Amino acid sequence: MRWSKKRVSILTAILLIGCLLLLSAADSSRQFTIYTLQTSYSIEVVERQGQPYISLMELLEPLGVDNLRSSGNNWTLQLDKVEARFTEGKDTAKIRGKTVDLSGGVLVENKRVLVPLNASFAILSSLLHKTIDFHLAGRRIFIDNAGTRFTTELKKTDRSALVLNFSQAVNPSIHQEGNRSRLVFKREPLISDLINQPFDDKVIRSLSFSEDNGVAALTITGDAPLSVALGSDGKTIQVQAVQSAAPTSASVPAQAPGAQPSPEPLVTSPPAQSTELPVQTQGHTGPAYFVMIDPSHGGNDKGAFLSDQLDEKELTLAVARKLKAELQERGIAARLLRDTDTNLSLEQRAELTNAQHPGMYVAIHAGVFGQEVRVYAPALTSSPSAGERLAGERLVAEPSSTGSAQFLPWELAQAASLGRSKTIARAVAGELQKKDVQTVSLTTPLRPLNNIIAPAIAVELSADRPNAQDLLNPRIQSLVAAAVASGLAQARAQIEAHK
Repeated sequence: MRWSKKRVSILTAILLIGCLLLLSAADSSRQFTIYTLQTSYSIEVVERQGQPYISLMELLEPLGVDNLRSSGNNWTLQLDKVEARFTEGKDTAKIRGKTVDLSGGVLVENKRVLVPLNASFAILSSLLHKTIDFHLAGRRIFIDNAGTRFTTELKKTDRSALVLNFSQAVNPSIHQEGNRSRLVFKREPLISDLINQPFDDKVIRSLSFSEDNGVAALTITGDAPLSVALGSDGKTIQVQAVQSAAPTSASVPAQAPGAQPSPEPLVTSPPAQSTELPVQTQGHTGPAYFVMIDPSHGGNDKGAFLSDQLDEKELTLAVARKLKAELQERGIAARLLRDTDTNLSLEQRAELTNAQHPGMYVAIHAGVFGQEVRVYAPALTSSPSAGERLAGERLVAEPSSTGSAQFLPWELAQAASLGRSKTIARAVAGELQKKDVQTVSLTTPLRPLNNIIAPAIAVELSADRPNAQDLLNPRIQSLVAAAVASGLAQARAQIEAHK
């Protein structure tokens, strides 16, 4: 069969249109969700210049910005008399007269201003001067302590029931996947410090929390099919094994005694998975204790060139993930500041960490000078007087025991935590040495340690260039991660014993 040039051209055009439609569908499936005390909304995430971007007006219009004025390459907006100026192509903005790092250039497409997703934290915190909690990997951001929390209660009877109590009414979609019930919260700002909670029960085995692509999910796993019932006030969900006499069809679950039927039928399509750690759990008077792990570098910033097969940014993320798992095994919650190949500036790392109030901060580095693990404690290079502190242009808020905040100079944010940081560094170095790991302890004004209000250290793996391949060895990575986790656990116990 001979094909004419015209028919080939038509087929080529159809294929190109199909590809564009597929790419458009892929982009539209990625979302970023913003939660406030009054509302929640999701916006589209698109890929530009190798990183996620969002529309500036879609981010800010629901918060009260109704106009974005242009003058040449400059775009200006106002929110409650606060002015922000963005310039096409520039990777900074002017908000309240101060320079704000955007981690990528401002783009303009068909008069639509796009900014990096990573910049949303800096933009919102500068404009609003409110608490901003950014879950980067889950693509969720919480403004002014917006959040719905929950507690769990396992009632052991002949037919055990897991009762979930929520601080606000919820209405999740419910997905049955064999012996798992998955509750997906598309609009609710559900947060938790819980990753996985096992239960000592014959039927209900565990509950886990995850967040991804702008939504949160709870997964309850059992040894038999489970039914899920939403209480009449929306604040209670009860999970039980399906009664033997009840229908087992995924579309008609058995209801818990006394509960109202769920407003949504069970479906079978599972949502996307997530690896990001949630934030708080109900019952805490303040932020729950967790360790913030910061894998250095990322994105365009590859860090040190370790070998033909390995850049520093890749190694730090691998070790950080192992450290997170080791801490969780010891009952200590942990979160990764980045769990993807994302570029964050030093200031962004400190801002994101301080906004989430961790119990400890650990930066992971790697290098090619030496043949040991180096543990860094922060060192302050100056100690200005009270008058000089008040004159400082940039301040960071540190919560006090009374619930109010005291403001510290940016470069001295670590001052109140310096002693605890050194305690942690000593404990980590000691545990590494117990594992026969050659260890060097140092104090240094290494950024962003001095800008962190929590106890903070840095851990650097190193190997001379001829031995850099050793750093690829998962056994070595796991050995270091386990020792660091043991040191952090030991230091936490020491610090809490002296409170």
